[in-house]
Amino acid sequence: METNNFEILNKSISKVLKVMATIEFFTENDIEELKGLKVGFLRKNSVYRHGVTRFLPTNKWNSSKANPSCVRVVDIHPVLLKNEWEIYREIIIYHEFIHCLGYIRHDKIFYSIEAMWPTISQKKLLGQKFMNYLKLKNSKWKWKCPKCNIYVLRQKKSSGRYICRKCNFKLVDEFLR
Repeated sequence: METNNFEILNKSISKVLKVMATIEFFTENDIEELKGLKVGFLRKNSVYRHGVTRFLPTNKWNSSKANPSCVRVVDIHPVLLKNEWEIYREIIIYHEFIHCLGYIRHDKIFYSIEAMWPTISQKKLLGQKFMNYLKLKNSKWKWKCPKCNIYVLRQKKSSGRYICRKCNFKLVDEFLR
């Protein structure tokens, strides 16, 4: 990754930490511990994963007491560094930081903490837009139904092995690029 990409990421992390410092739920200690985390990037062809917190092996810490010292790295999708994804990038960083603080499972408590983020109402819409963008960007083939015109974007050719869920016609391959 270019140095510029890490600069963009570090600016977003700083912004997220400043906002987290204004949320009464988080302590100064939480913010300080999060500042020391190692950050990196997912593979650019990842479609369904936009961010991930990678913990050290559980035999090196007690899984019921996860904290930032148990985190190996926080990775985010490199495409999120584009300006158009800034709001979503910050939501993803915040989401991963909640995991880093020991809220590993996606449960009621996790989502109540996540709901404290100022732009969280945009998460679902931005997430769907981002995923669709990645699917289109990474797809080389369109599997299309000749009867109902429904299509599926894929990286591999179907070679006539699949049928349409709606009308049971064999899907036809169209090369996108």
